[in-house]
Amino acid sequence: MPDDEDPGSTPAEDGHGDARGGTPGRISRRAMIGGVAGGAAVLAAAVGGAVLLPRFPGSPNGPAATPKPHGSPDGLLVDRLTTRPGFTVAHRGGSLDWPEMSMEGYRNSVALGVNALEISLARTADGVWFGLHDETLDRTSGTTGFRAADHTWSEVQQHTITAAETNDPKQPRQPYLRFEELADAYGRTHTILVDPKVVPVEHFGELFDLMGRVAHPTATFVAKGYCTARAWPVDARARGYRTWGYYYGSEVAADRTLFASTQERWSWLGLDYTAEAEEWRSFAASGKPVLAHIIPSRAAATRSRREGALGLVVSGVREVLAA
Repeated sequence: MPDDEDPGSTPAEDGHGDARGGTPGRISRRAMIGGVAGGAAVLAAAVGGAVLLPRFPGSPNGPAATPKPHGSPDGLLVDRLTTRPGFTVAHRGGSLDWPEMSMEGYRNSVALGVNALEISLARTADGVWFGLHDETLDRTSGTTGFRAADHTWSEVQQHTITAAETNDPKQPRQPYLRFEELADAYGRTHTILVDPKVVPVEHFGELFDLMGRVAHPTATFVAKGYCTARAWPVDARARGYRTWGYYYGSEVAADRTLFASTQERWSWLGLDYTAEAEEWRSFAASGKPVLAHIIPSRAAATRSRREGALGLVVSGVREVLAA
């Protein structure tokens, strides 16, 4: 069944899967992190012991990046973002470093100099859109069968986001974040990639209305989705938004029709940083900006840039920008 008919069937990035189970054949974020941790020394040795990222004005993508005060953003809006090779997008607000999609994570990511932000969204029974990757709060807060769509925002607020999947699981839990809070805080300075993960198509109009909170929404927001999503990118493009569809190299290699049959929906493309060189070459040949996902370390960032990634969707914001 197409994703636009059953949004909950969209394969979940990072291998978390949805409430019905994981995504077969997908490399999990922990597996990716483990692979990078084991291979970082080899990659570093290959470049003479140094991990180099491009440096450009207004970005800390250099070996001596330091945290910046809150309120001094390196943000780039849509039209400028893809003119800066090596630009960074904070995946779920830096999901490897802070409780995912919390305002704490987005604030810290901005302070470290990311150029753009990414958020997945769920919708409560009373129509509140908030940061949540899954159908339920179970993974992020420890509930059991707590479907966001079946509960009010007031009920969601009784729970908080755990740091269990971060590099510092003992850090404080954080509140869930309403989408408009993120839009109000950073919609005028940063590109924001928006993915309505498990929300039915009939509610997309509400989301576009929320995106309209900023003066020029098409200059701020990019519609993000798994490569086979249909209604979301088509509707977004009809309204003048850019779109970003993410793929996995192993899936592209297994089904050579996947890329050809879906890539026209997407203004920008995404490919996992562990993909083989053949997949990187085919994506580059499209002529579209290619963003590598989901980057946990400087070693992974360096590898992705060498494969031809224009931008980096980063879970390890601290590891990439403050290492």
